[in-house]
Amino acid sequence: MEEIMILKNWFFWLAAFIIWNILIVTIKKILGQDWPASLKILDLDLPLLLGGVHVMSQDLMGLSILPFLIFAMALFGFAMTLTYAFLEGDIIYRAFFVRYIRTADIVATLAFIVFLILEICQYIV
Repeated sequence: MEEIMILKNWFFWLAAFIIWNILIVTIKKILGQDWPASLKILDLDLPLLLGGVHVMSQDLMGLSILPFLIFAMALFGFAMTLTYAFLEGDIIYRAFFVRYIRTADIVATLAFIVFLILEICQYIV
């Protein structure tokens, strides 16, 4: 039961995020030229960030914001597809997925930061 409680603590998600990034940066430095140029560290952070957003939003609001976030990103992907098809007449899958994942990275990072700040403020007050 104690293991489950630690996952609901914002300390865990902040520590996990920091440790994960240190690990990824270390692996990137070790691999050097063998690291894929198109793979960004933030892309590997996405599942961890979404997990943190889920737990922290559930703790703060009593419900998870993750389904709403995923639905919004799905609508954004649909709108992006229609925009590419209408303006360019063709969808270049590589460019589409890179832009979509980068946008998802930014949205998840901002949501994580907002909920982390709210959790810290709740903890202080």
